[in-house]
Amino acid sequence: MRRSYLGGVHPVSYKESTRRKPIVPLETEPDQVIIPLTMCSGGGAVPVVRPGDLVTVGQVIAEPEDNGVYVHASVSGRVRAIEPRPHPWGGSWDAIVIDNDGKDTPCPELPEPMDWSRMDRDEALDRICRAGITSMGGGASPTHLRLRQAVGRVDTLIVNSAECEPYLTADHRLLLEKGDQVLQGVQMMARLLRVERAVLVVAGDKLNAVEFLERRLRRKKRAVELLTIQTRYPLGMEKQLIRTVTGREVPPGQSALDVKCSVFNVATVYMVHSALMKGSPLTHRAVTVSGGAVARPRNLWVPIGTPLRCLLESAGGLREEPAVILTGGPMTGTVQGDLEAPVVKNTNALLCLTDQEHNSASQTETVCVRCGHCVSSCPMNLNPVSVYRAMRMGERERLPELHLEDCMECGCCSYICPSHIPLADLVRQARQFPREGGEQE
Repeated sequence: MRRSYLGGVHPVSYKESTRRKPIVPLETEPDQVIIPLTMCSGGGAVPVVRPGDLVTVGQVIAEPEDNGVYVHASVSGRVRAIEPRPHPWGGSWDAIVIDNDGKDTPCPELPEPMDWSRMDRDEALDRICRAGITSMGGGASPTHLRLRQAVGRVDTLIVNSAECEPYLTADHRLLLEKGDQVLQGVQMMARLLRVERAVLVVAGDKLNAVEFLERRLRRKKRAVELLTIQTRYPLGMEKQLIRTVTGREVPPGQSALDVKCSVFNVATVYMVHSALMKGSPLTHRAVTVSGGAVARPRNLWVPIGTPLRCLLESAGGLREEPAVILTGGPMTGTVQGDLEAPVVKNTNALLCLTDQEHNSASQTETVCVRCGHCVSSCPMNLNPVSVYRAMRMGERERLPELHLEDCMECGCCSYICPSHIPLADLVRQARQFPREGGEQE
């Protein structure tokens, strides 16, 4: 069944260069990995190793503080240093630097696989916590905390494999190559949450993945519903998924839990399966390396902490100088100025875009033509043109009545604007005024 939702845009997908390419290991393992102590939105971690210590793959090297997550070694070798290093989120953050010995020696203390049909909920949640799993689609929140908060409060589990931004195909390949594990992972999480309904959402342009999953569901008769949604950005956003799957509206200032839903990325679900069925912590992830400036775009299976330049080297390097380098998708990704920054747990892509693909420099802002495209494309039913008028015409007293708290910064308004007005930036600026007590001089 195919469903649609309010607003959105249809950017060129640019997925053809990687959608048929399987997830493969790096051609050359990194000589050194840089594992930041902060890799989730909840908090950081405290090292439990020192320079000179030998470590193995999957060994805990830092324990969480506040609402952080466990951090594990992704290669075996010797700890070189614990020091500030470039972080893909910006700036320099403390990281554990490990010299790779190339042996990939597994940690001997990894837990045994669980019998998930008889697993105890607290034991399973503790296993997920110790595996250091975070939201892997961009949010980077600790998965065990989200699961604990959802227990007893939700009736619907939604697994997001929409992957709606251009270029990104790592989740698509994960469905094709690890579909059985993903489906079993959905069942495990549904069992933990005791939900009435478990839904796996796939974009309509992934027909081979849909057919593959349908065959598996018919054969195994798993209690998982497969829902295909019309391809459109930003269909992967949490509120859009909830509205499309259940018809429920998340009120302003509230979350998915308030409408009895819990949403997880498909890569997160796969890692939960690995933690429970194999005892494996989160040490590697799938990353799409793409963009017109990349010589051989591909999907890679990468140790956490691998410098971004190593991904680029495994993709054949650059064929031309990129206009911009991003981690994440082109609509919401983070600009990277230093390729020594490492892959972290929520890094799903490395994009090197040409001038033609990026083309923002050649777009000169002109006067608003009042076409209404920004209004019709807004998935939250906001009015960006009114924000534009309030900010540019000095009518900032109107901002509180425009419901800017609902904006999720998807960028649809800026993308669709024929006058090239940076509407998303204006909305972002406008959101600061009500918080700070009104108009500023």
